[in-house]
Amino acid sequence: MIRDRAAISPRATGRSYLPAAGAFALVVGLAAVIAATGVIVTAGGNDQRAFHWPSVLQIRGSFPHLDVVGLNTATGPLYHLAVAAIAGPLGLGEHGTQVVGALFAGCLAGLAVQYARSVPTWYLCALAVAPLLLSAYFWQSALWMLTDDAALLFAMAAMILMIADPTTRGRVAVGVLVAAAIATRQTFVWLLAPAVLSCVDPVRPRHARRATLRDAALVAVPGVVVLAGLIVLWGGLTPPAMRQFNAANPSWTAIAFTFAVAAIFAVPVLAAVADAAAVRAHLAAEIVTGVVVAVPALVFRSTATKFPDDSRRGGVLWTLVGKLPALDGRSPVLAVLAFAGGFACAAVFFVLERRTAVVMAAALVALAVVTAPGSQLYQKYAELPIAMLSVLVIVAVARTGRLSRTWPLAGLATFQFVATAGIVGVPVVRALGG
Repeated sequence: MIRDRAAISPRATGRSYLPAAGAFALVVGLAAVIAATGVIVTAGGNDQRAFHWPSVLQIRGSFPHLDVVGLNTATGPLYHLAVAAIAGPLGLGEHGTQVVGALFAGCLAGLAVQYARSVPTWYLCALAVAPLLLSAYFWQSALWMLTDDAALLFAMAAMILMIADPTTRGRVAVGVLVAAAIATRQTFVWLLAPAVLSCVDPVRPRHARRATLRDAALVAVPGVVVLAGLIVLWGGLTPPAMRQFNAANPSWTAIAFTFAVAAIFAVPVLAAVADAAAVRAHLAAEIVTGVVVAVPALVFRSTATKFPDDSRRGGVLWTLVGKLPALDGRSPVLAVLAFAGGFACAAVFFVLERRTAVVMAAALVALAVVTAPGSQLYQKYAELPIAMLSVLVIVAVARTGRLSRTWPLAGLATFQFVATAGIVGVPVVRALGG
């Protein structure tokens, strides 16, 4: 049975913001060092040079006449508008503007650390934030100009409020944050699902449906309006310049891919919190979930692609899929990982208190579905939101004392560190040494 309410640690009421401020300073400081060296490497650096820096320059050059249609980027314009608004009056060049862009990543790191301070020990706090703050894709977006961390900052703040069962004012804040995330990366429309479901209270009397509809409108309407406005302006789901690349062909493999990425995080979390009896209690539901999310990898083409087809390559997962055998264009390893991810996620959700479980499940399913309309399945599209959700889940179970063991979480942190060292650290060191 899903637990009804999580206990809150006394540390949750602590007023010291020094750890969060330290996390903010560390991220922005490292970004400033990289910017000062002029190192432009990895996919993050390439995207800065090809898309996001030119978009910021275009906004600065055309001000006060703002053009959000002709930007050479596939994402919403909010990040570029905000960065241009700060960097433009200061007359900053590319490297100074990098540091401005890193402010979003610094705030995200600070938010994660502050939220995780409610767990019983500092060691658990470090393990809780590690899935996100040790992610290669977090650091790519922190060190170079990318929109990912900015959108995730708004998303994480919104998810924290959803879990907390906010007041009317809190629901207004959720609506604004969801709208900001969508205005930054329109694919964050997946936030609408958990936002709406967070308004459904099973113990609310039936005659109070009007209040439920009001709450749902508060959290959903701002985001829907922003998305509709972007679609009208762009004439589609992406800006015209990038439509042929990002929304050309739907890929239902995305559902299996999303849960395969989730396996990287959910399996260690499950190993940390659940015993055999807890897993067996809902075994049928867990198996069915795993099978359902694995099916797309067996029905649709799910092998990794090679350059110049960039739709399914890059990242640890596609590298693994590309090195292992395939059957008629279908990847057995992707199907197995998707099953493991679906199974583990379902098992973990049954450990959580009811409200948190519903919000988390809605977010993950919506993320998988929203990823499908685009043909490009890059690991960062799934990993960053899932890493953020992992932080919230680990904090939730740690608060209740349900963590039976910490070594699986330490293993996850080690995996993230090694992957980040290879994807981000090694290219930076080579560039500095060359």
